[in-house]
Amino acid sequence: MRGHPYKGPPTKGFSGGTLTVNVVVGTNSDEVCEELVRLAWEAAQRIFRKYGVEVYVVPVTINTKTPFLSINGVKVVIKSLPTVEELEDLILSLALYFDEAPEDEVDILAFLEDPLIADAVLVH
Repeated sequence: MRGHPYKGPPTKGFSGGTLTVNVVVGTNSDEVCEELVRLAWEAAQRIFRKYGVEVYVVPVTINTKTPFLSINGVKVVIKSLPTVEELEDLILSLALYFDEAPEDEVDILAFLEDPLIADAVLVH
């Protein structure tokens, strides 16, 4: 938009209420998963300080070797630890598009193998 500087992502959801994001961290209690929880918590704090968006991080124990994030119902399988900045971008990107997603939405699995590239697979 010409003449309008970028003010950051919107802080209100599609319904007009405060935008909240639910981040479930699937962990198997190893050191990598513990670090993933810490990074997700740090990203949540940064997002709240910068934009006022409430991000709730909930760690859950899983029985698989590969940790994952579920951001507002969108599953992201983690193959290598992302940076805090990458998590911020991921959380904000998925929060904007899935704030009020329909109940019959398609799951999206994004595999973060390379920090610069994310492949997405639609799963019906």
